[in-house]
Amino acid sequence: MSRLRTIDLTLLRTFVGVAEAGSISAAARRLHVTQGGISQQIKRLEAFFDCVLVERDVRGSRLTERGTGLLPHARRLLGLNDHLCEEMLGATAPKTVRLGVPYDMAGAHFAPILKTYAQRHPEVEVSLVTGSSVDLMQDYGKGLVDLTINQCPMSDAEGEPLSVEALVWVGRSGELFRQRPLPLCFVTPTCTFRSTAFSLLSEADISWRVVFENASAEATLSTVRSELALTPWLRSLVPDDLRVLGSESGLPLLPDFAIQLKVAEDAHPAALDMAEVIREHYLGLDRNGNASVK
Repeated sequence: MSRLRTIDLTLLRTFVGVAEAGSISAAARRLHVTQGGISQQIKRLEAFFDCVLVERDVRGSRLTERGTGLLPHARRLLGLNDHLCEEMLGATAPKTVRLGVPYDMAGAHFAPILKTYAQRHPEVEVSLVTGSSVDLMQDYGKGLVDLTINQCPMSDAEGEPLSVEALVWVGRSGELFRQRPLPLCFVTPTCTFRSTAFSLLSEADISWRVVFENASAEATLSTVRSELALTPWLRSLVPDDLRVLGSESGLPLLPDFAIQLKVAEDAHPAALDMAEVIREHYLGLDRNGNASVK
């Protein structure tokens, strides 16, 4: 009699995560696991099935023919597992809310929302997925997050409005704004502020160069603090030690941006409750992003 083998569902979740994200790095961000950890889990799964499931190249990761064949079975098995746990454990089953938050908003700015939600729903785990607004909206469209915050120019706003923020040029001290090409830094190549900034600088006949992109809000602000570059930033999120550049800089005035919420009407109750906490939080803020005095 052949020995029965039992597959590790964690490996299957990782495999599905890589398939949906399209790369090891993107899957690592969404699953909150290091890239090395993701790679090791994929190797373990390939060893279990004795075949190559994922091929990697400079463009990302793609499934092999065997991997493509495994994907629907993996999804079905994970779905059965989750359904069984929910049915057997009932209301006590732990639930997870996958919340997308832009890089620049995911720190101290968002902490009060997470604290309030945790106080109301201590049984729910919140999985925070950070990224650019562009990436987060793609995640939302693929069903990789239950709800997401995103930022966009007012002219492109189409989600549920939470607030309107002034986009401003931010620097340290000195005359960096006079340099040409103008040195700029952004959190990520898909930063939603990039096209707006580039378009207005072109109209003003101001040349620019991008000196830094690293998928880290803190690293971007550190670059500004080191007086290596300027960056466009939401006014309410500008740290006290940095300077908002006004008309005296000669830089074009940046437009207001909308802060929006995207959540499906048929989302599970835990996600809908998170959406309500987010709405309550923004209703309590003034134009500058500070808690209103009641």
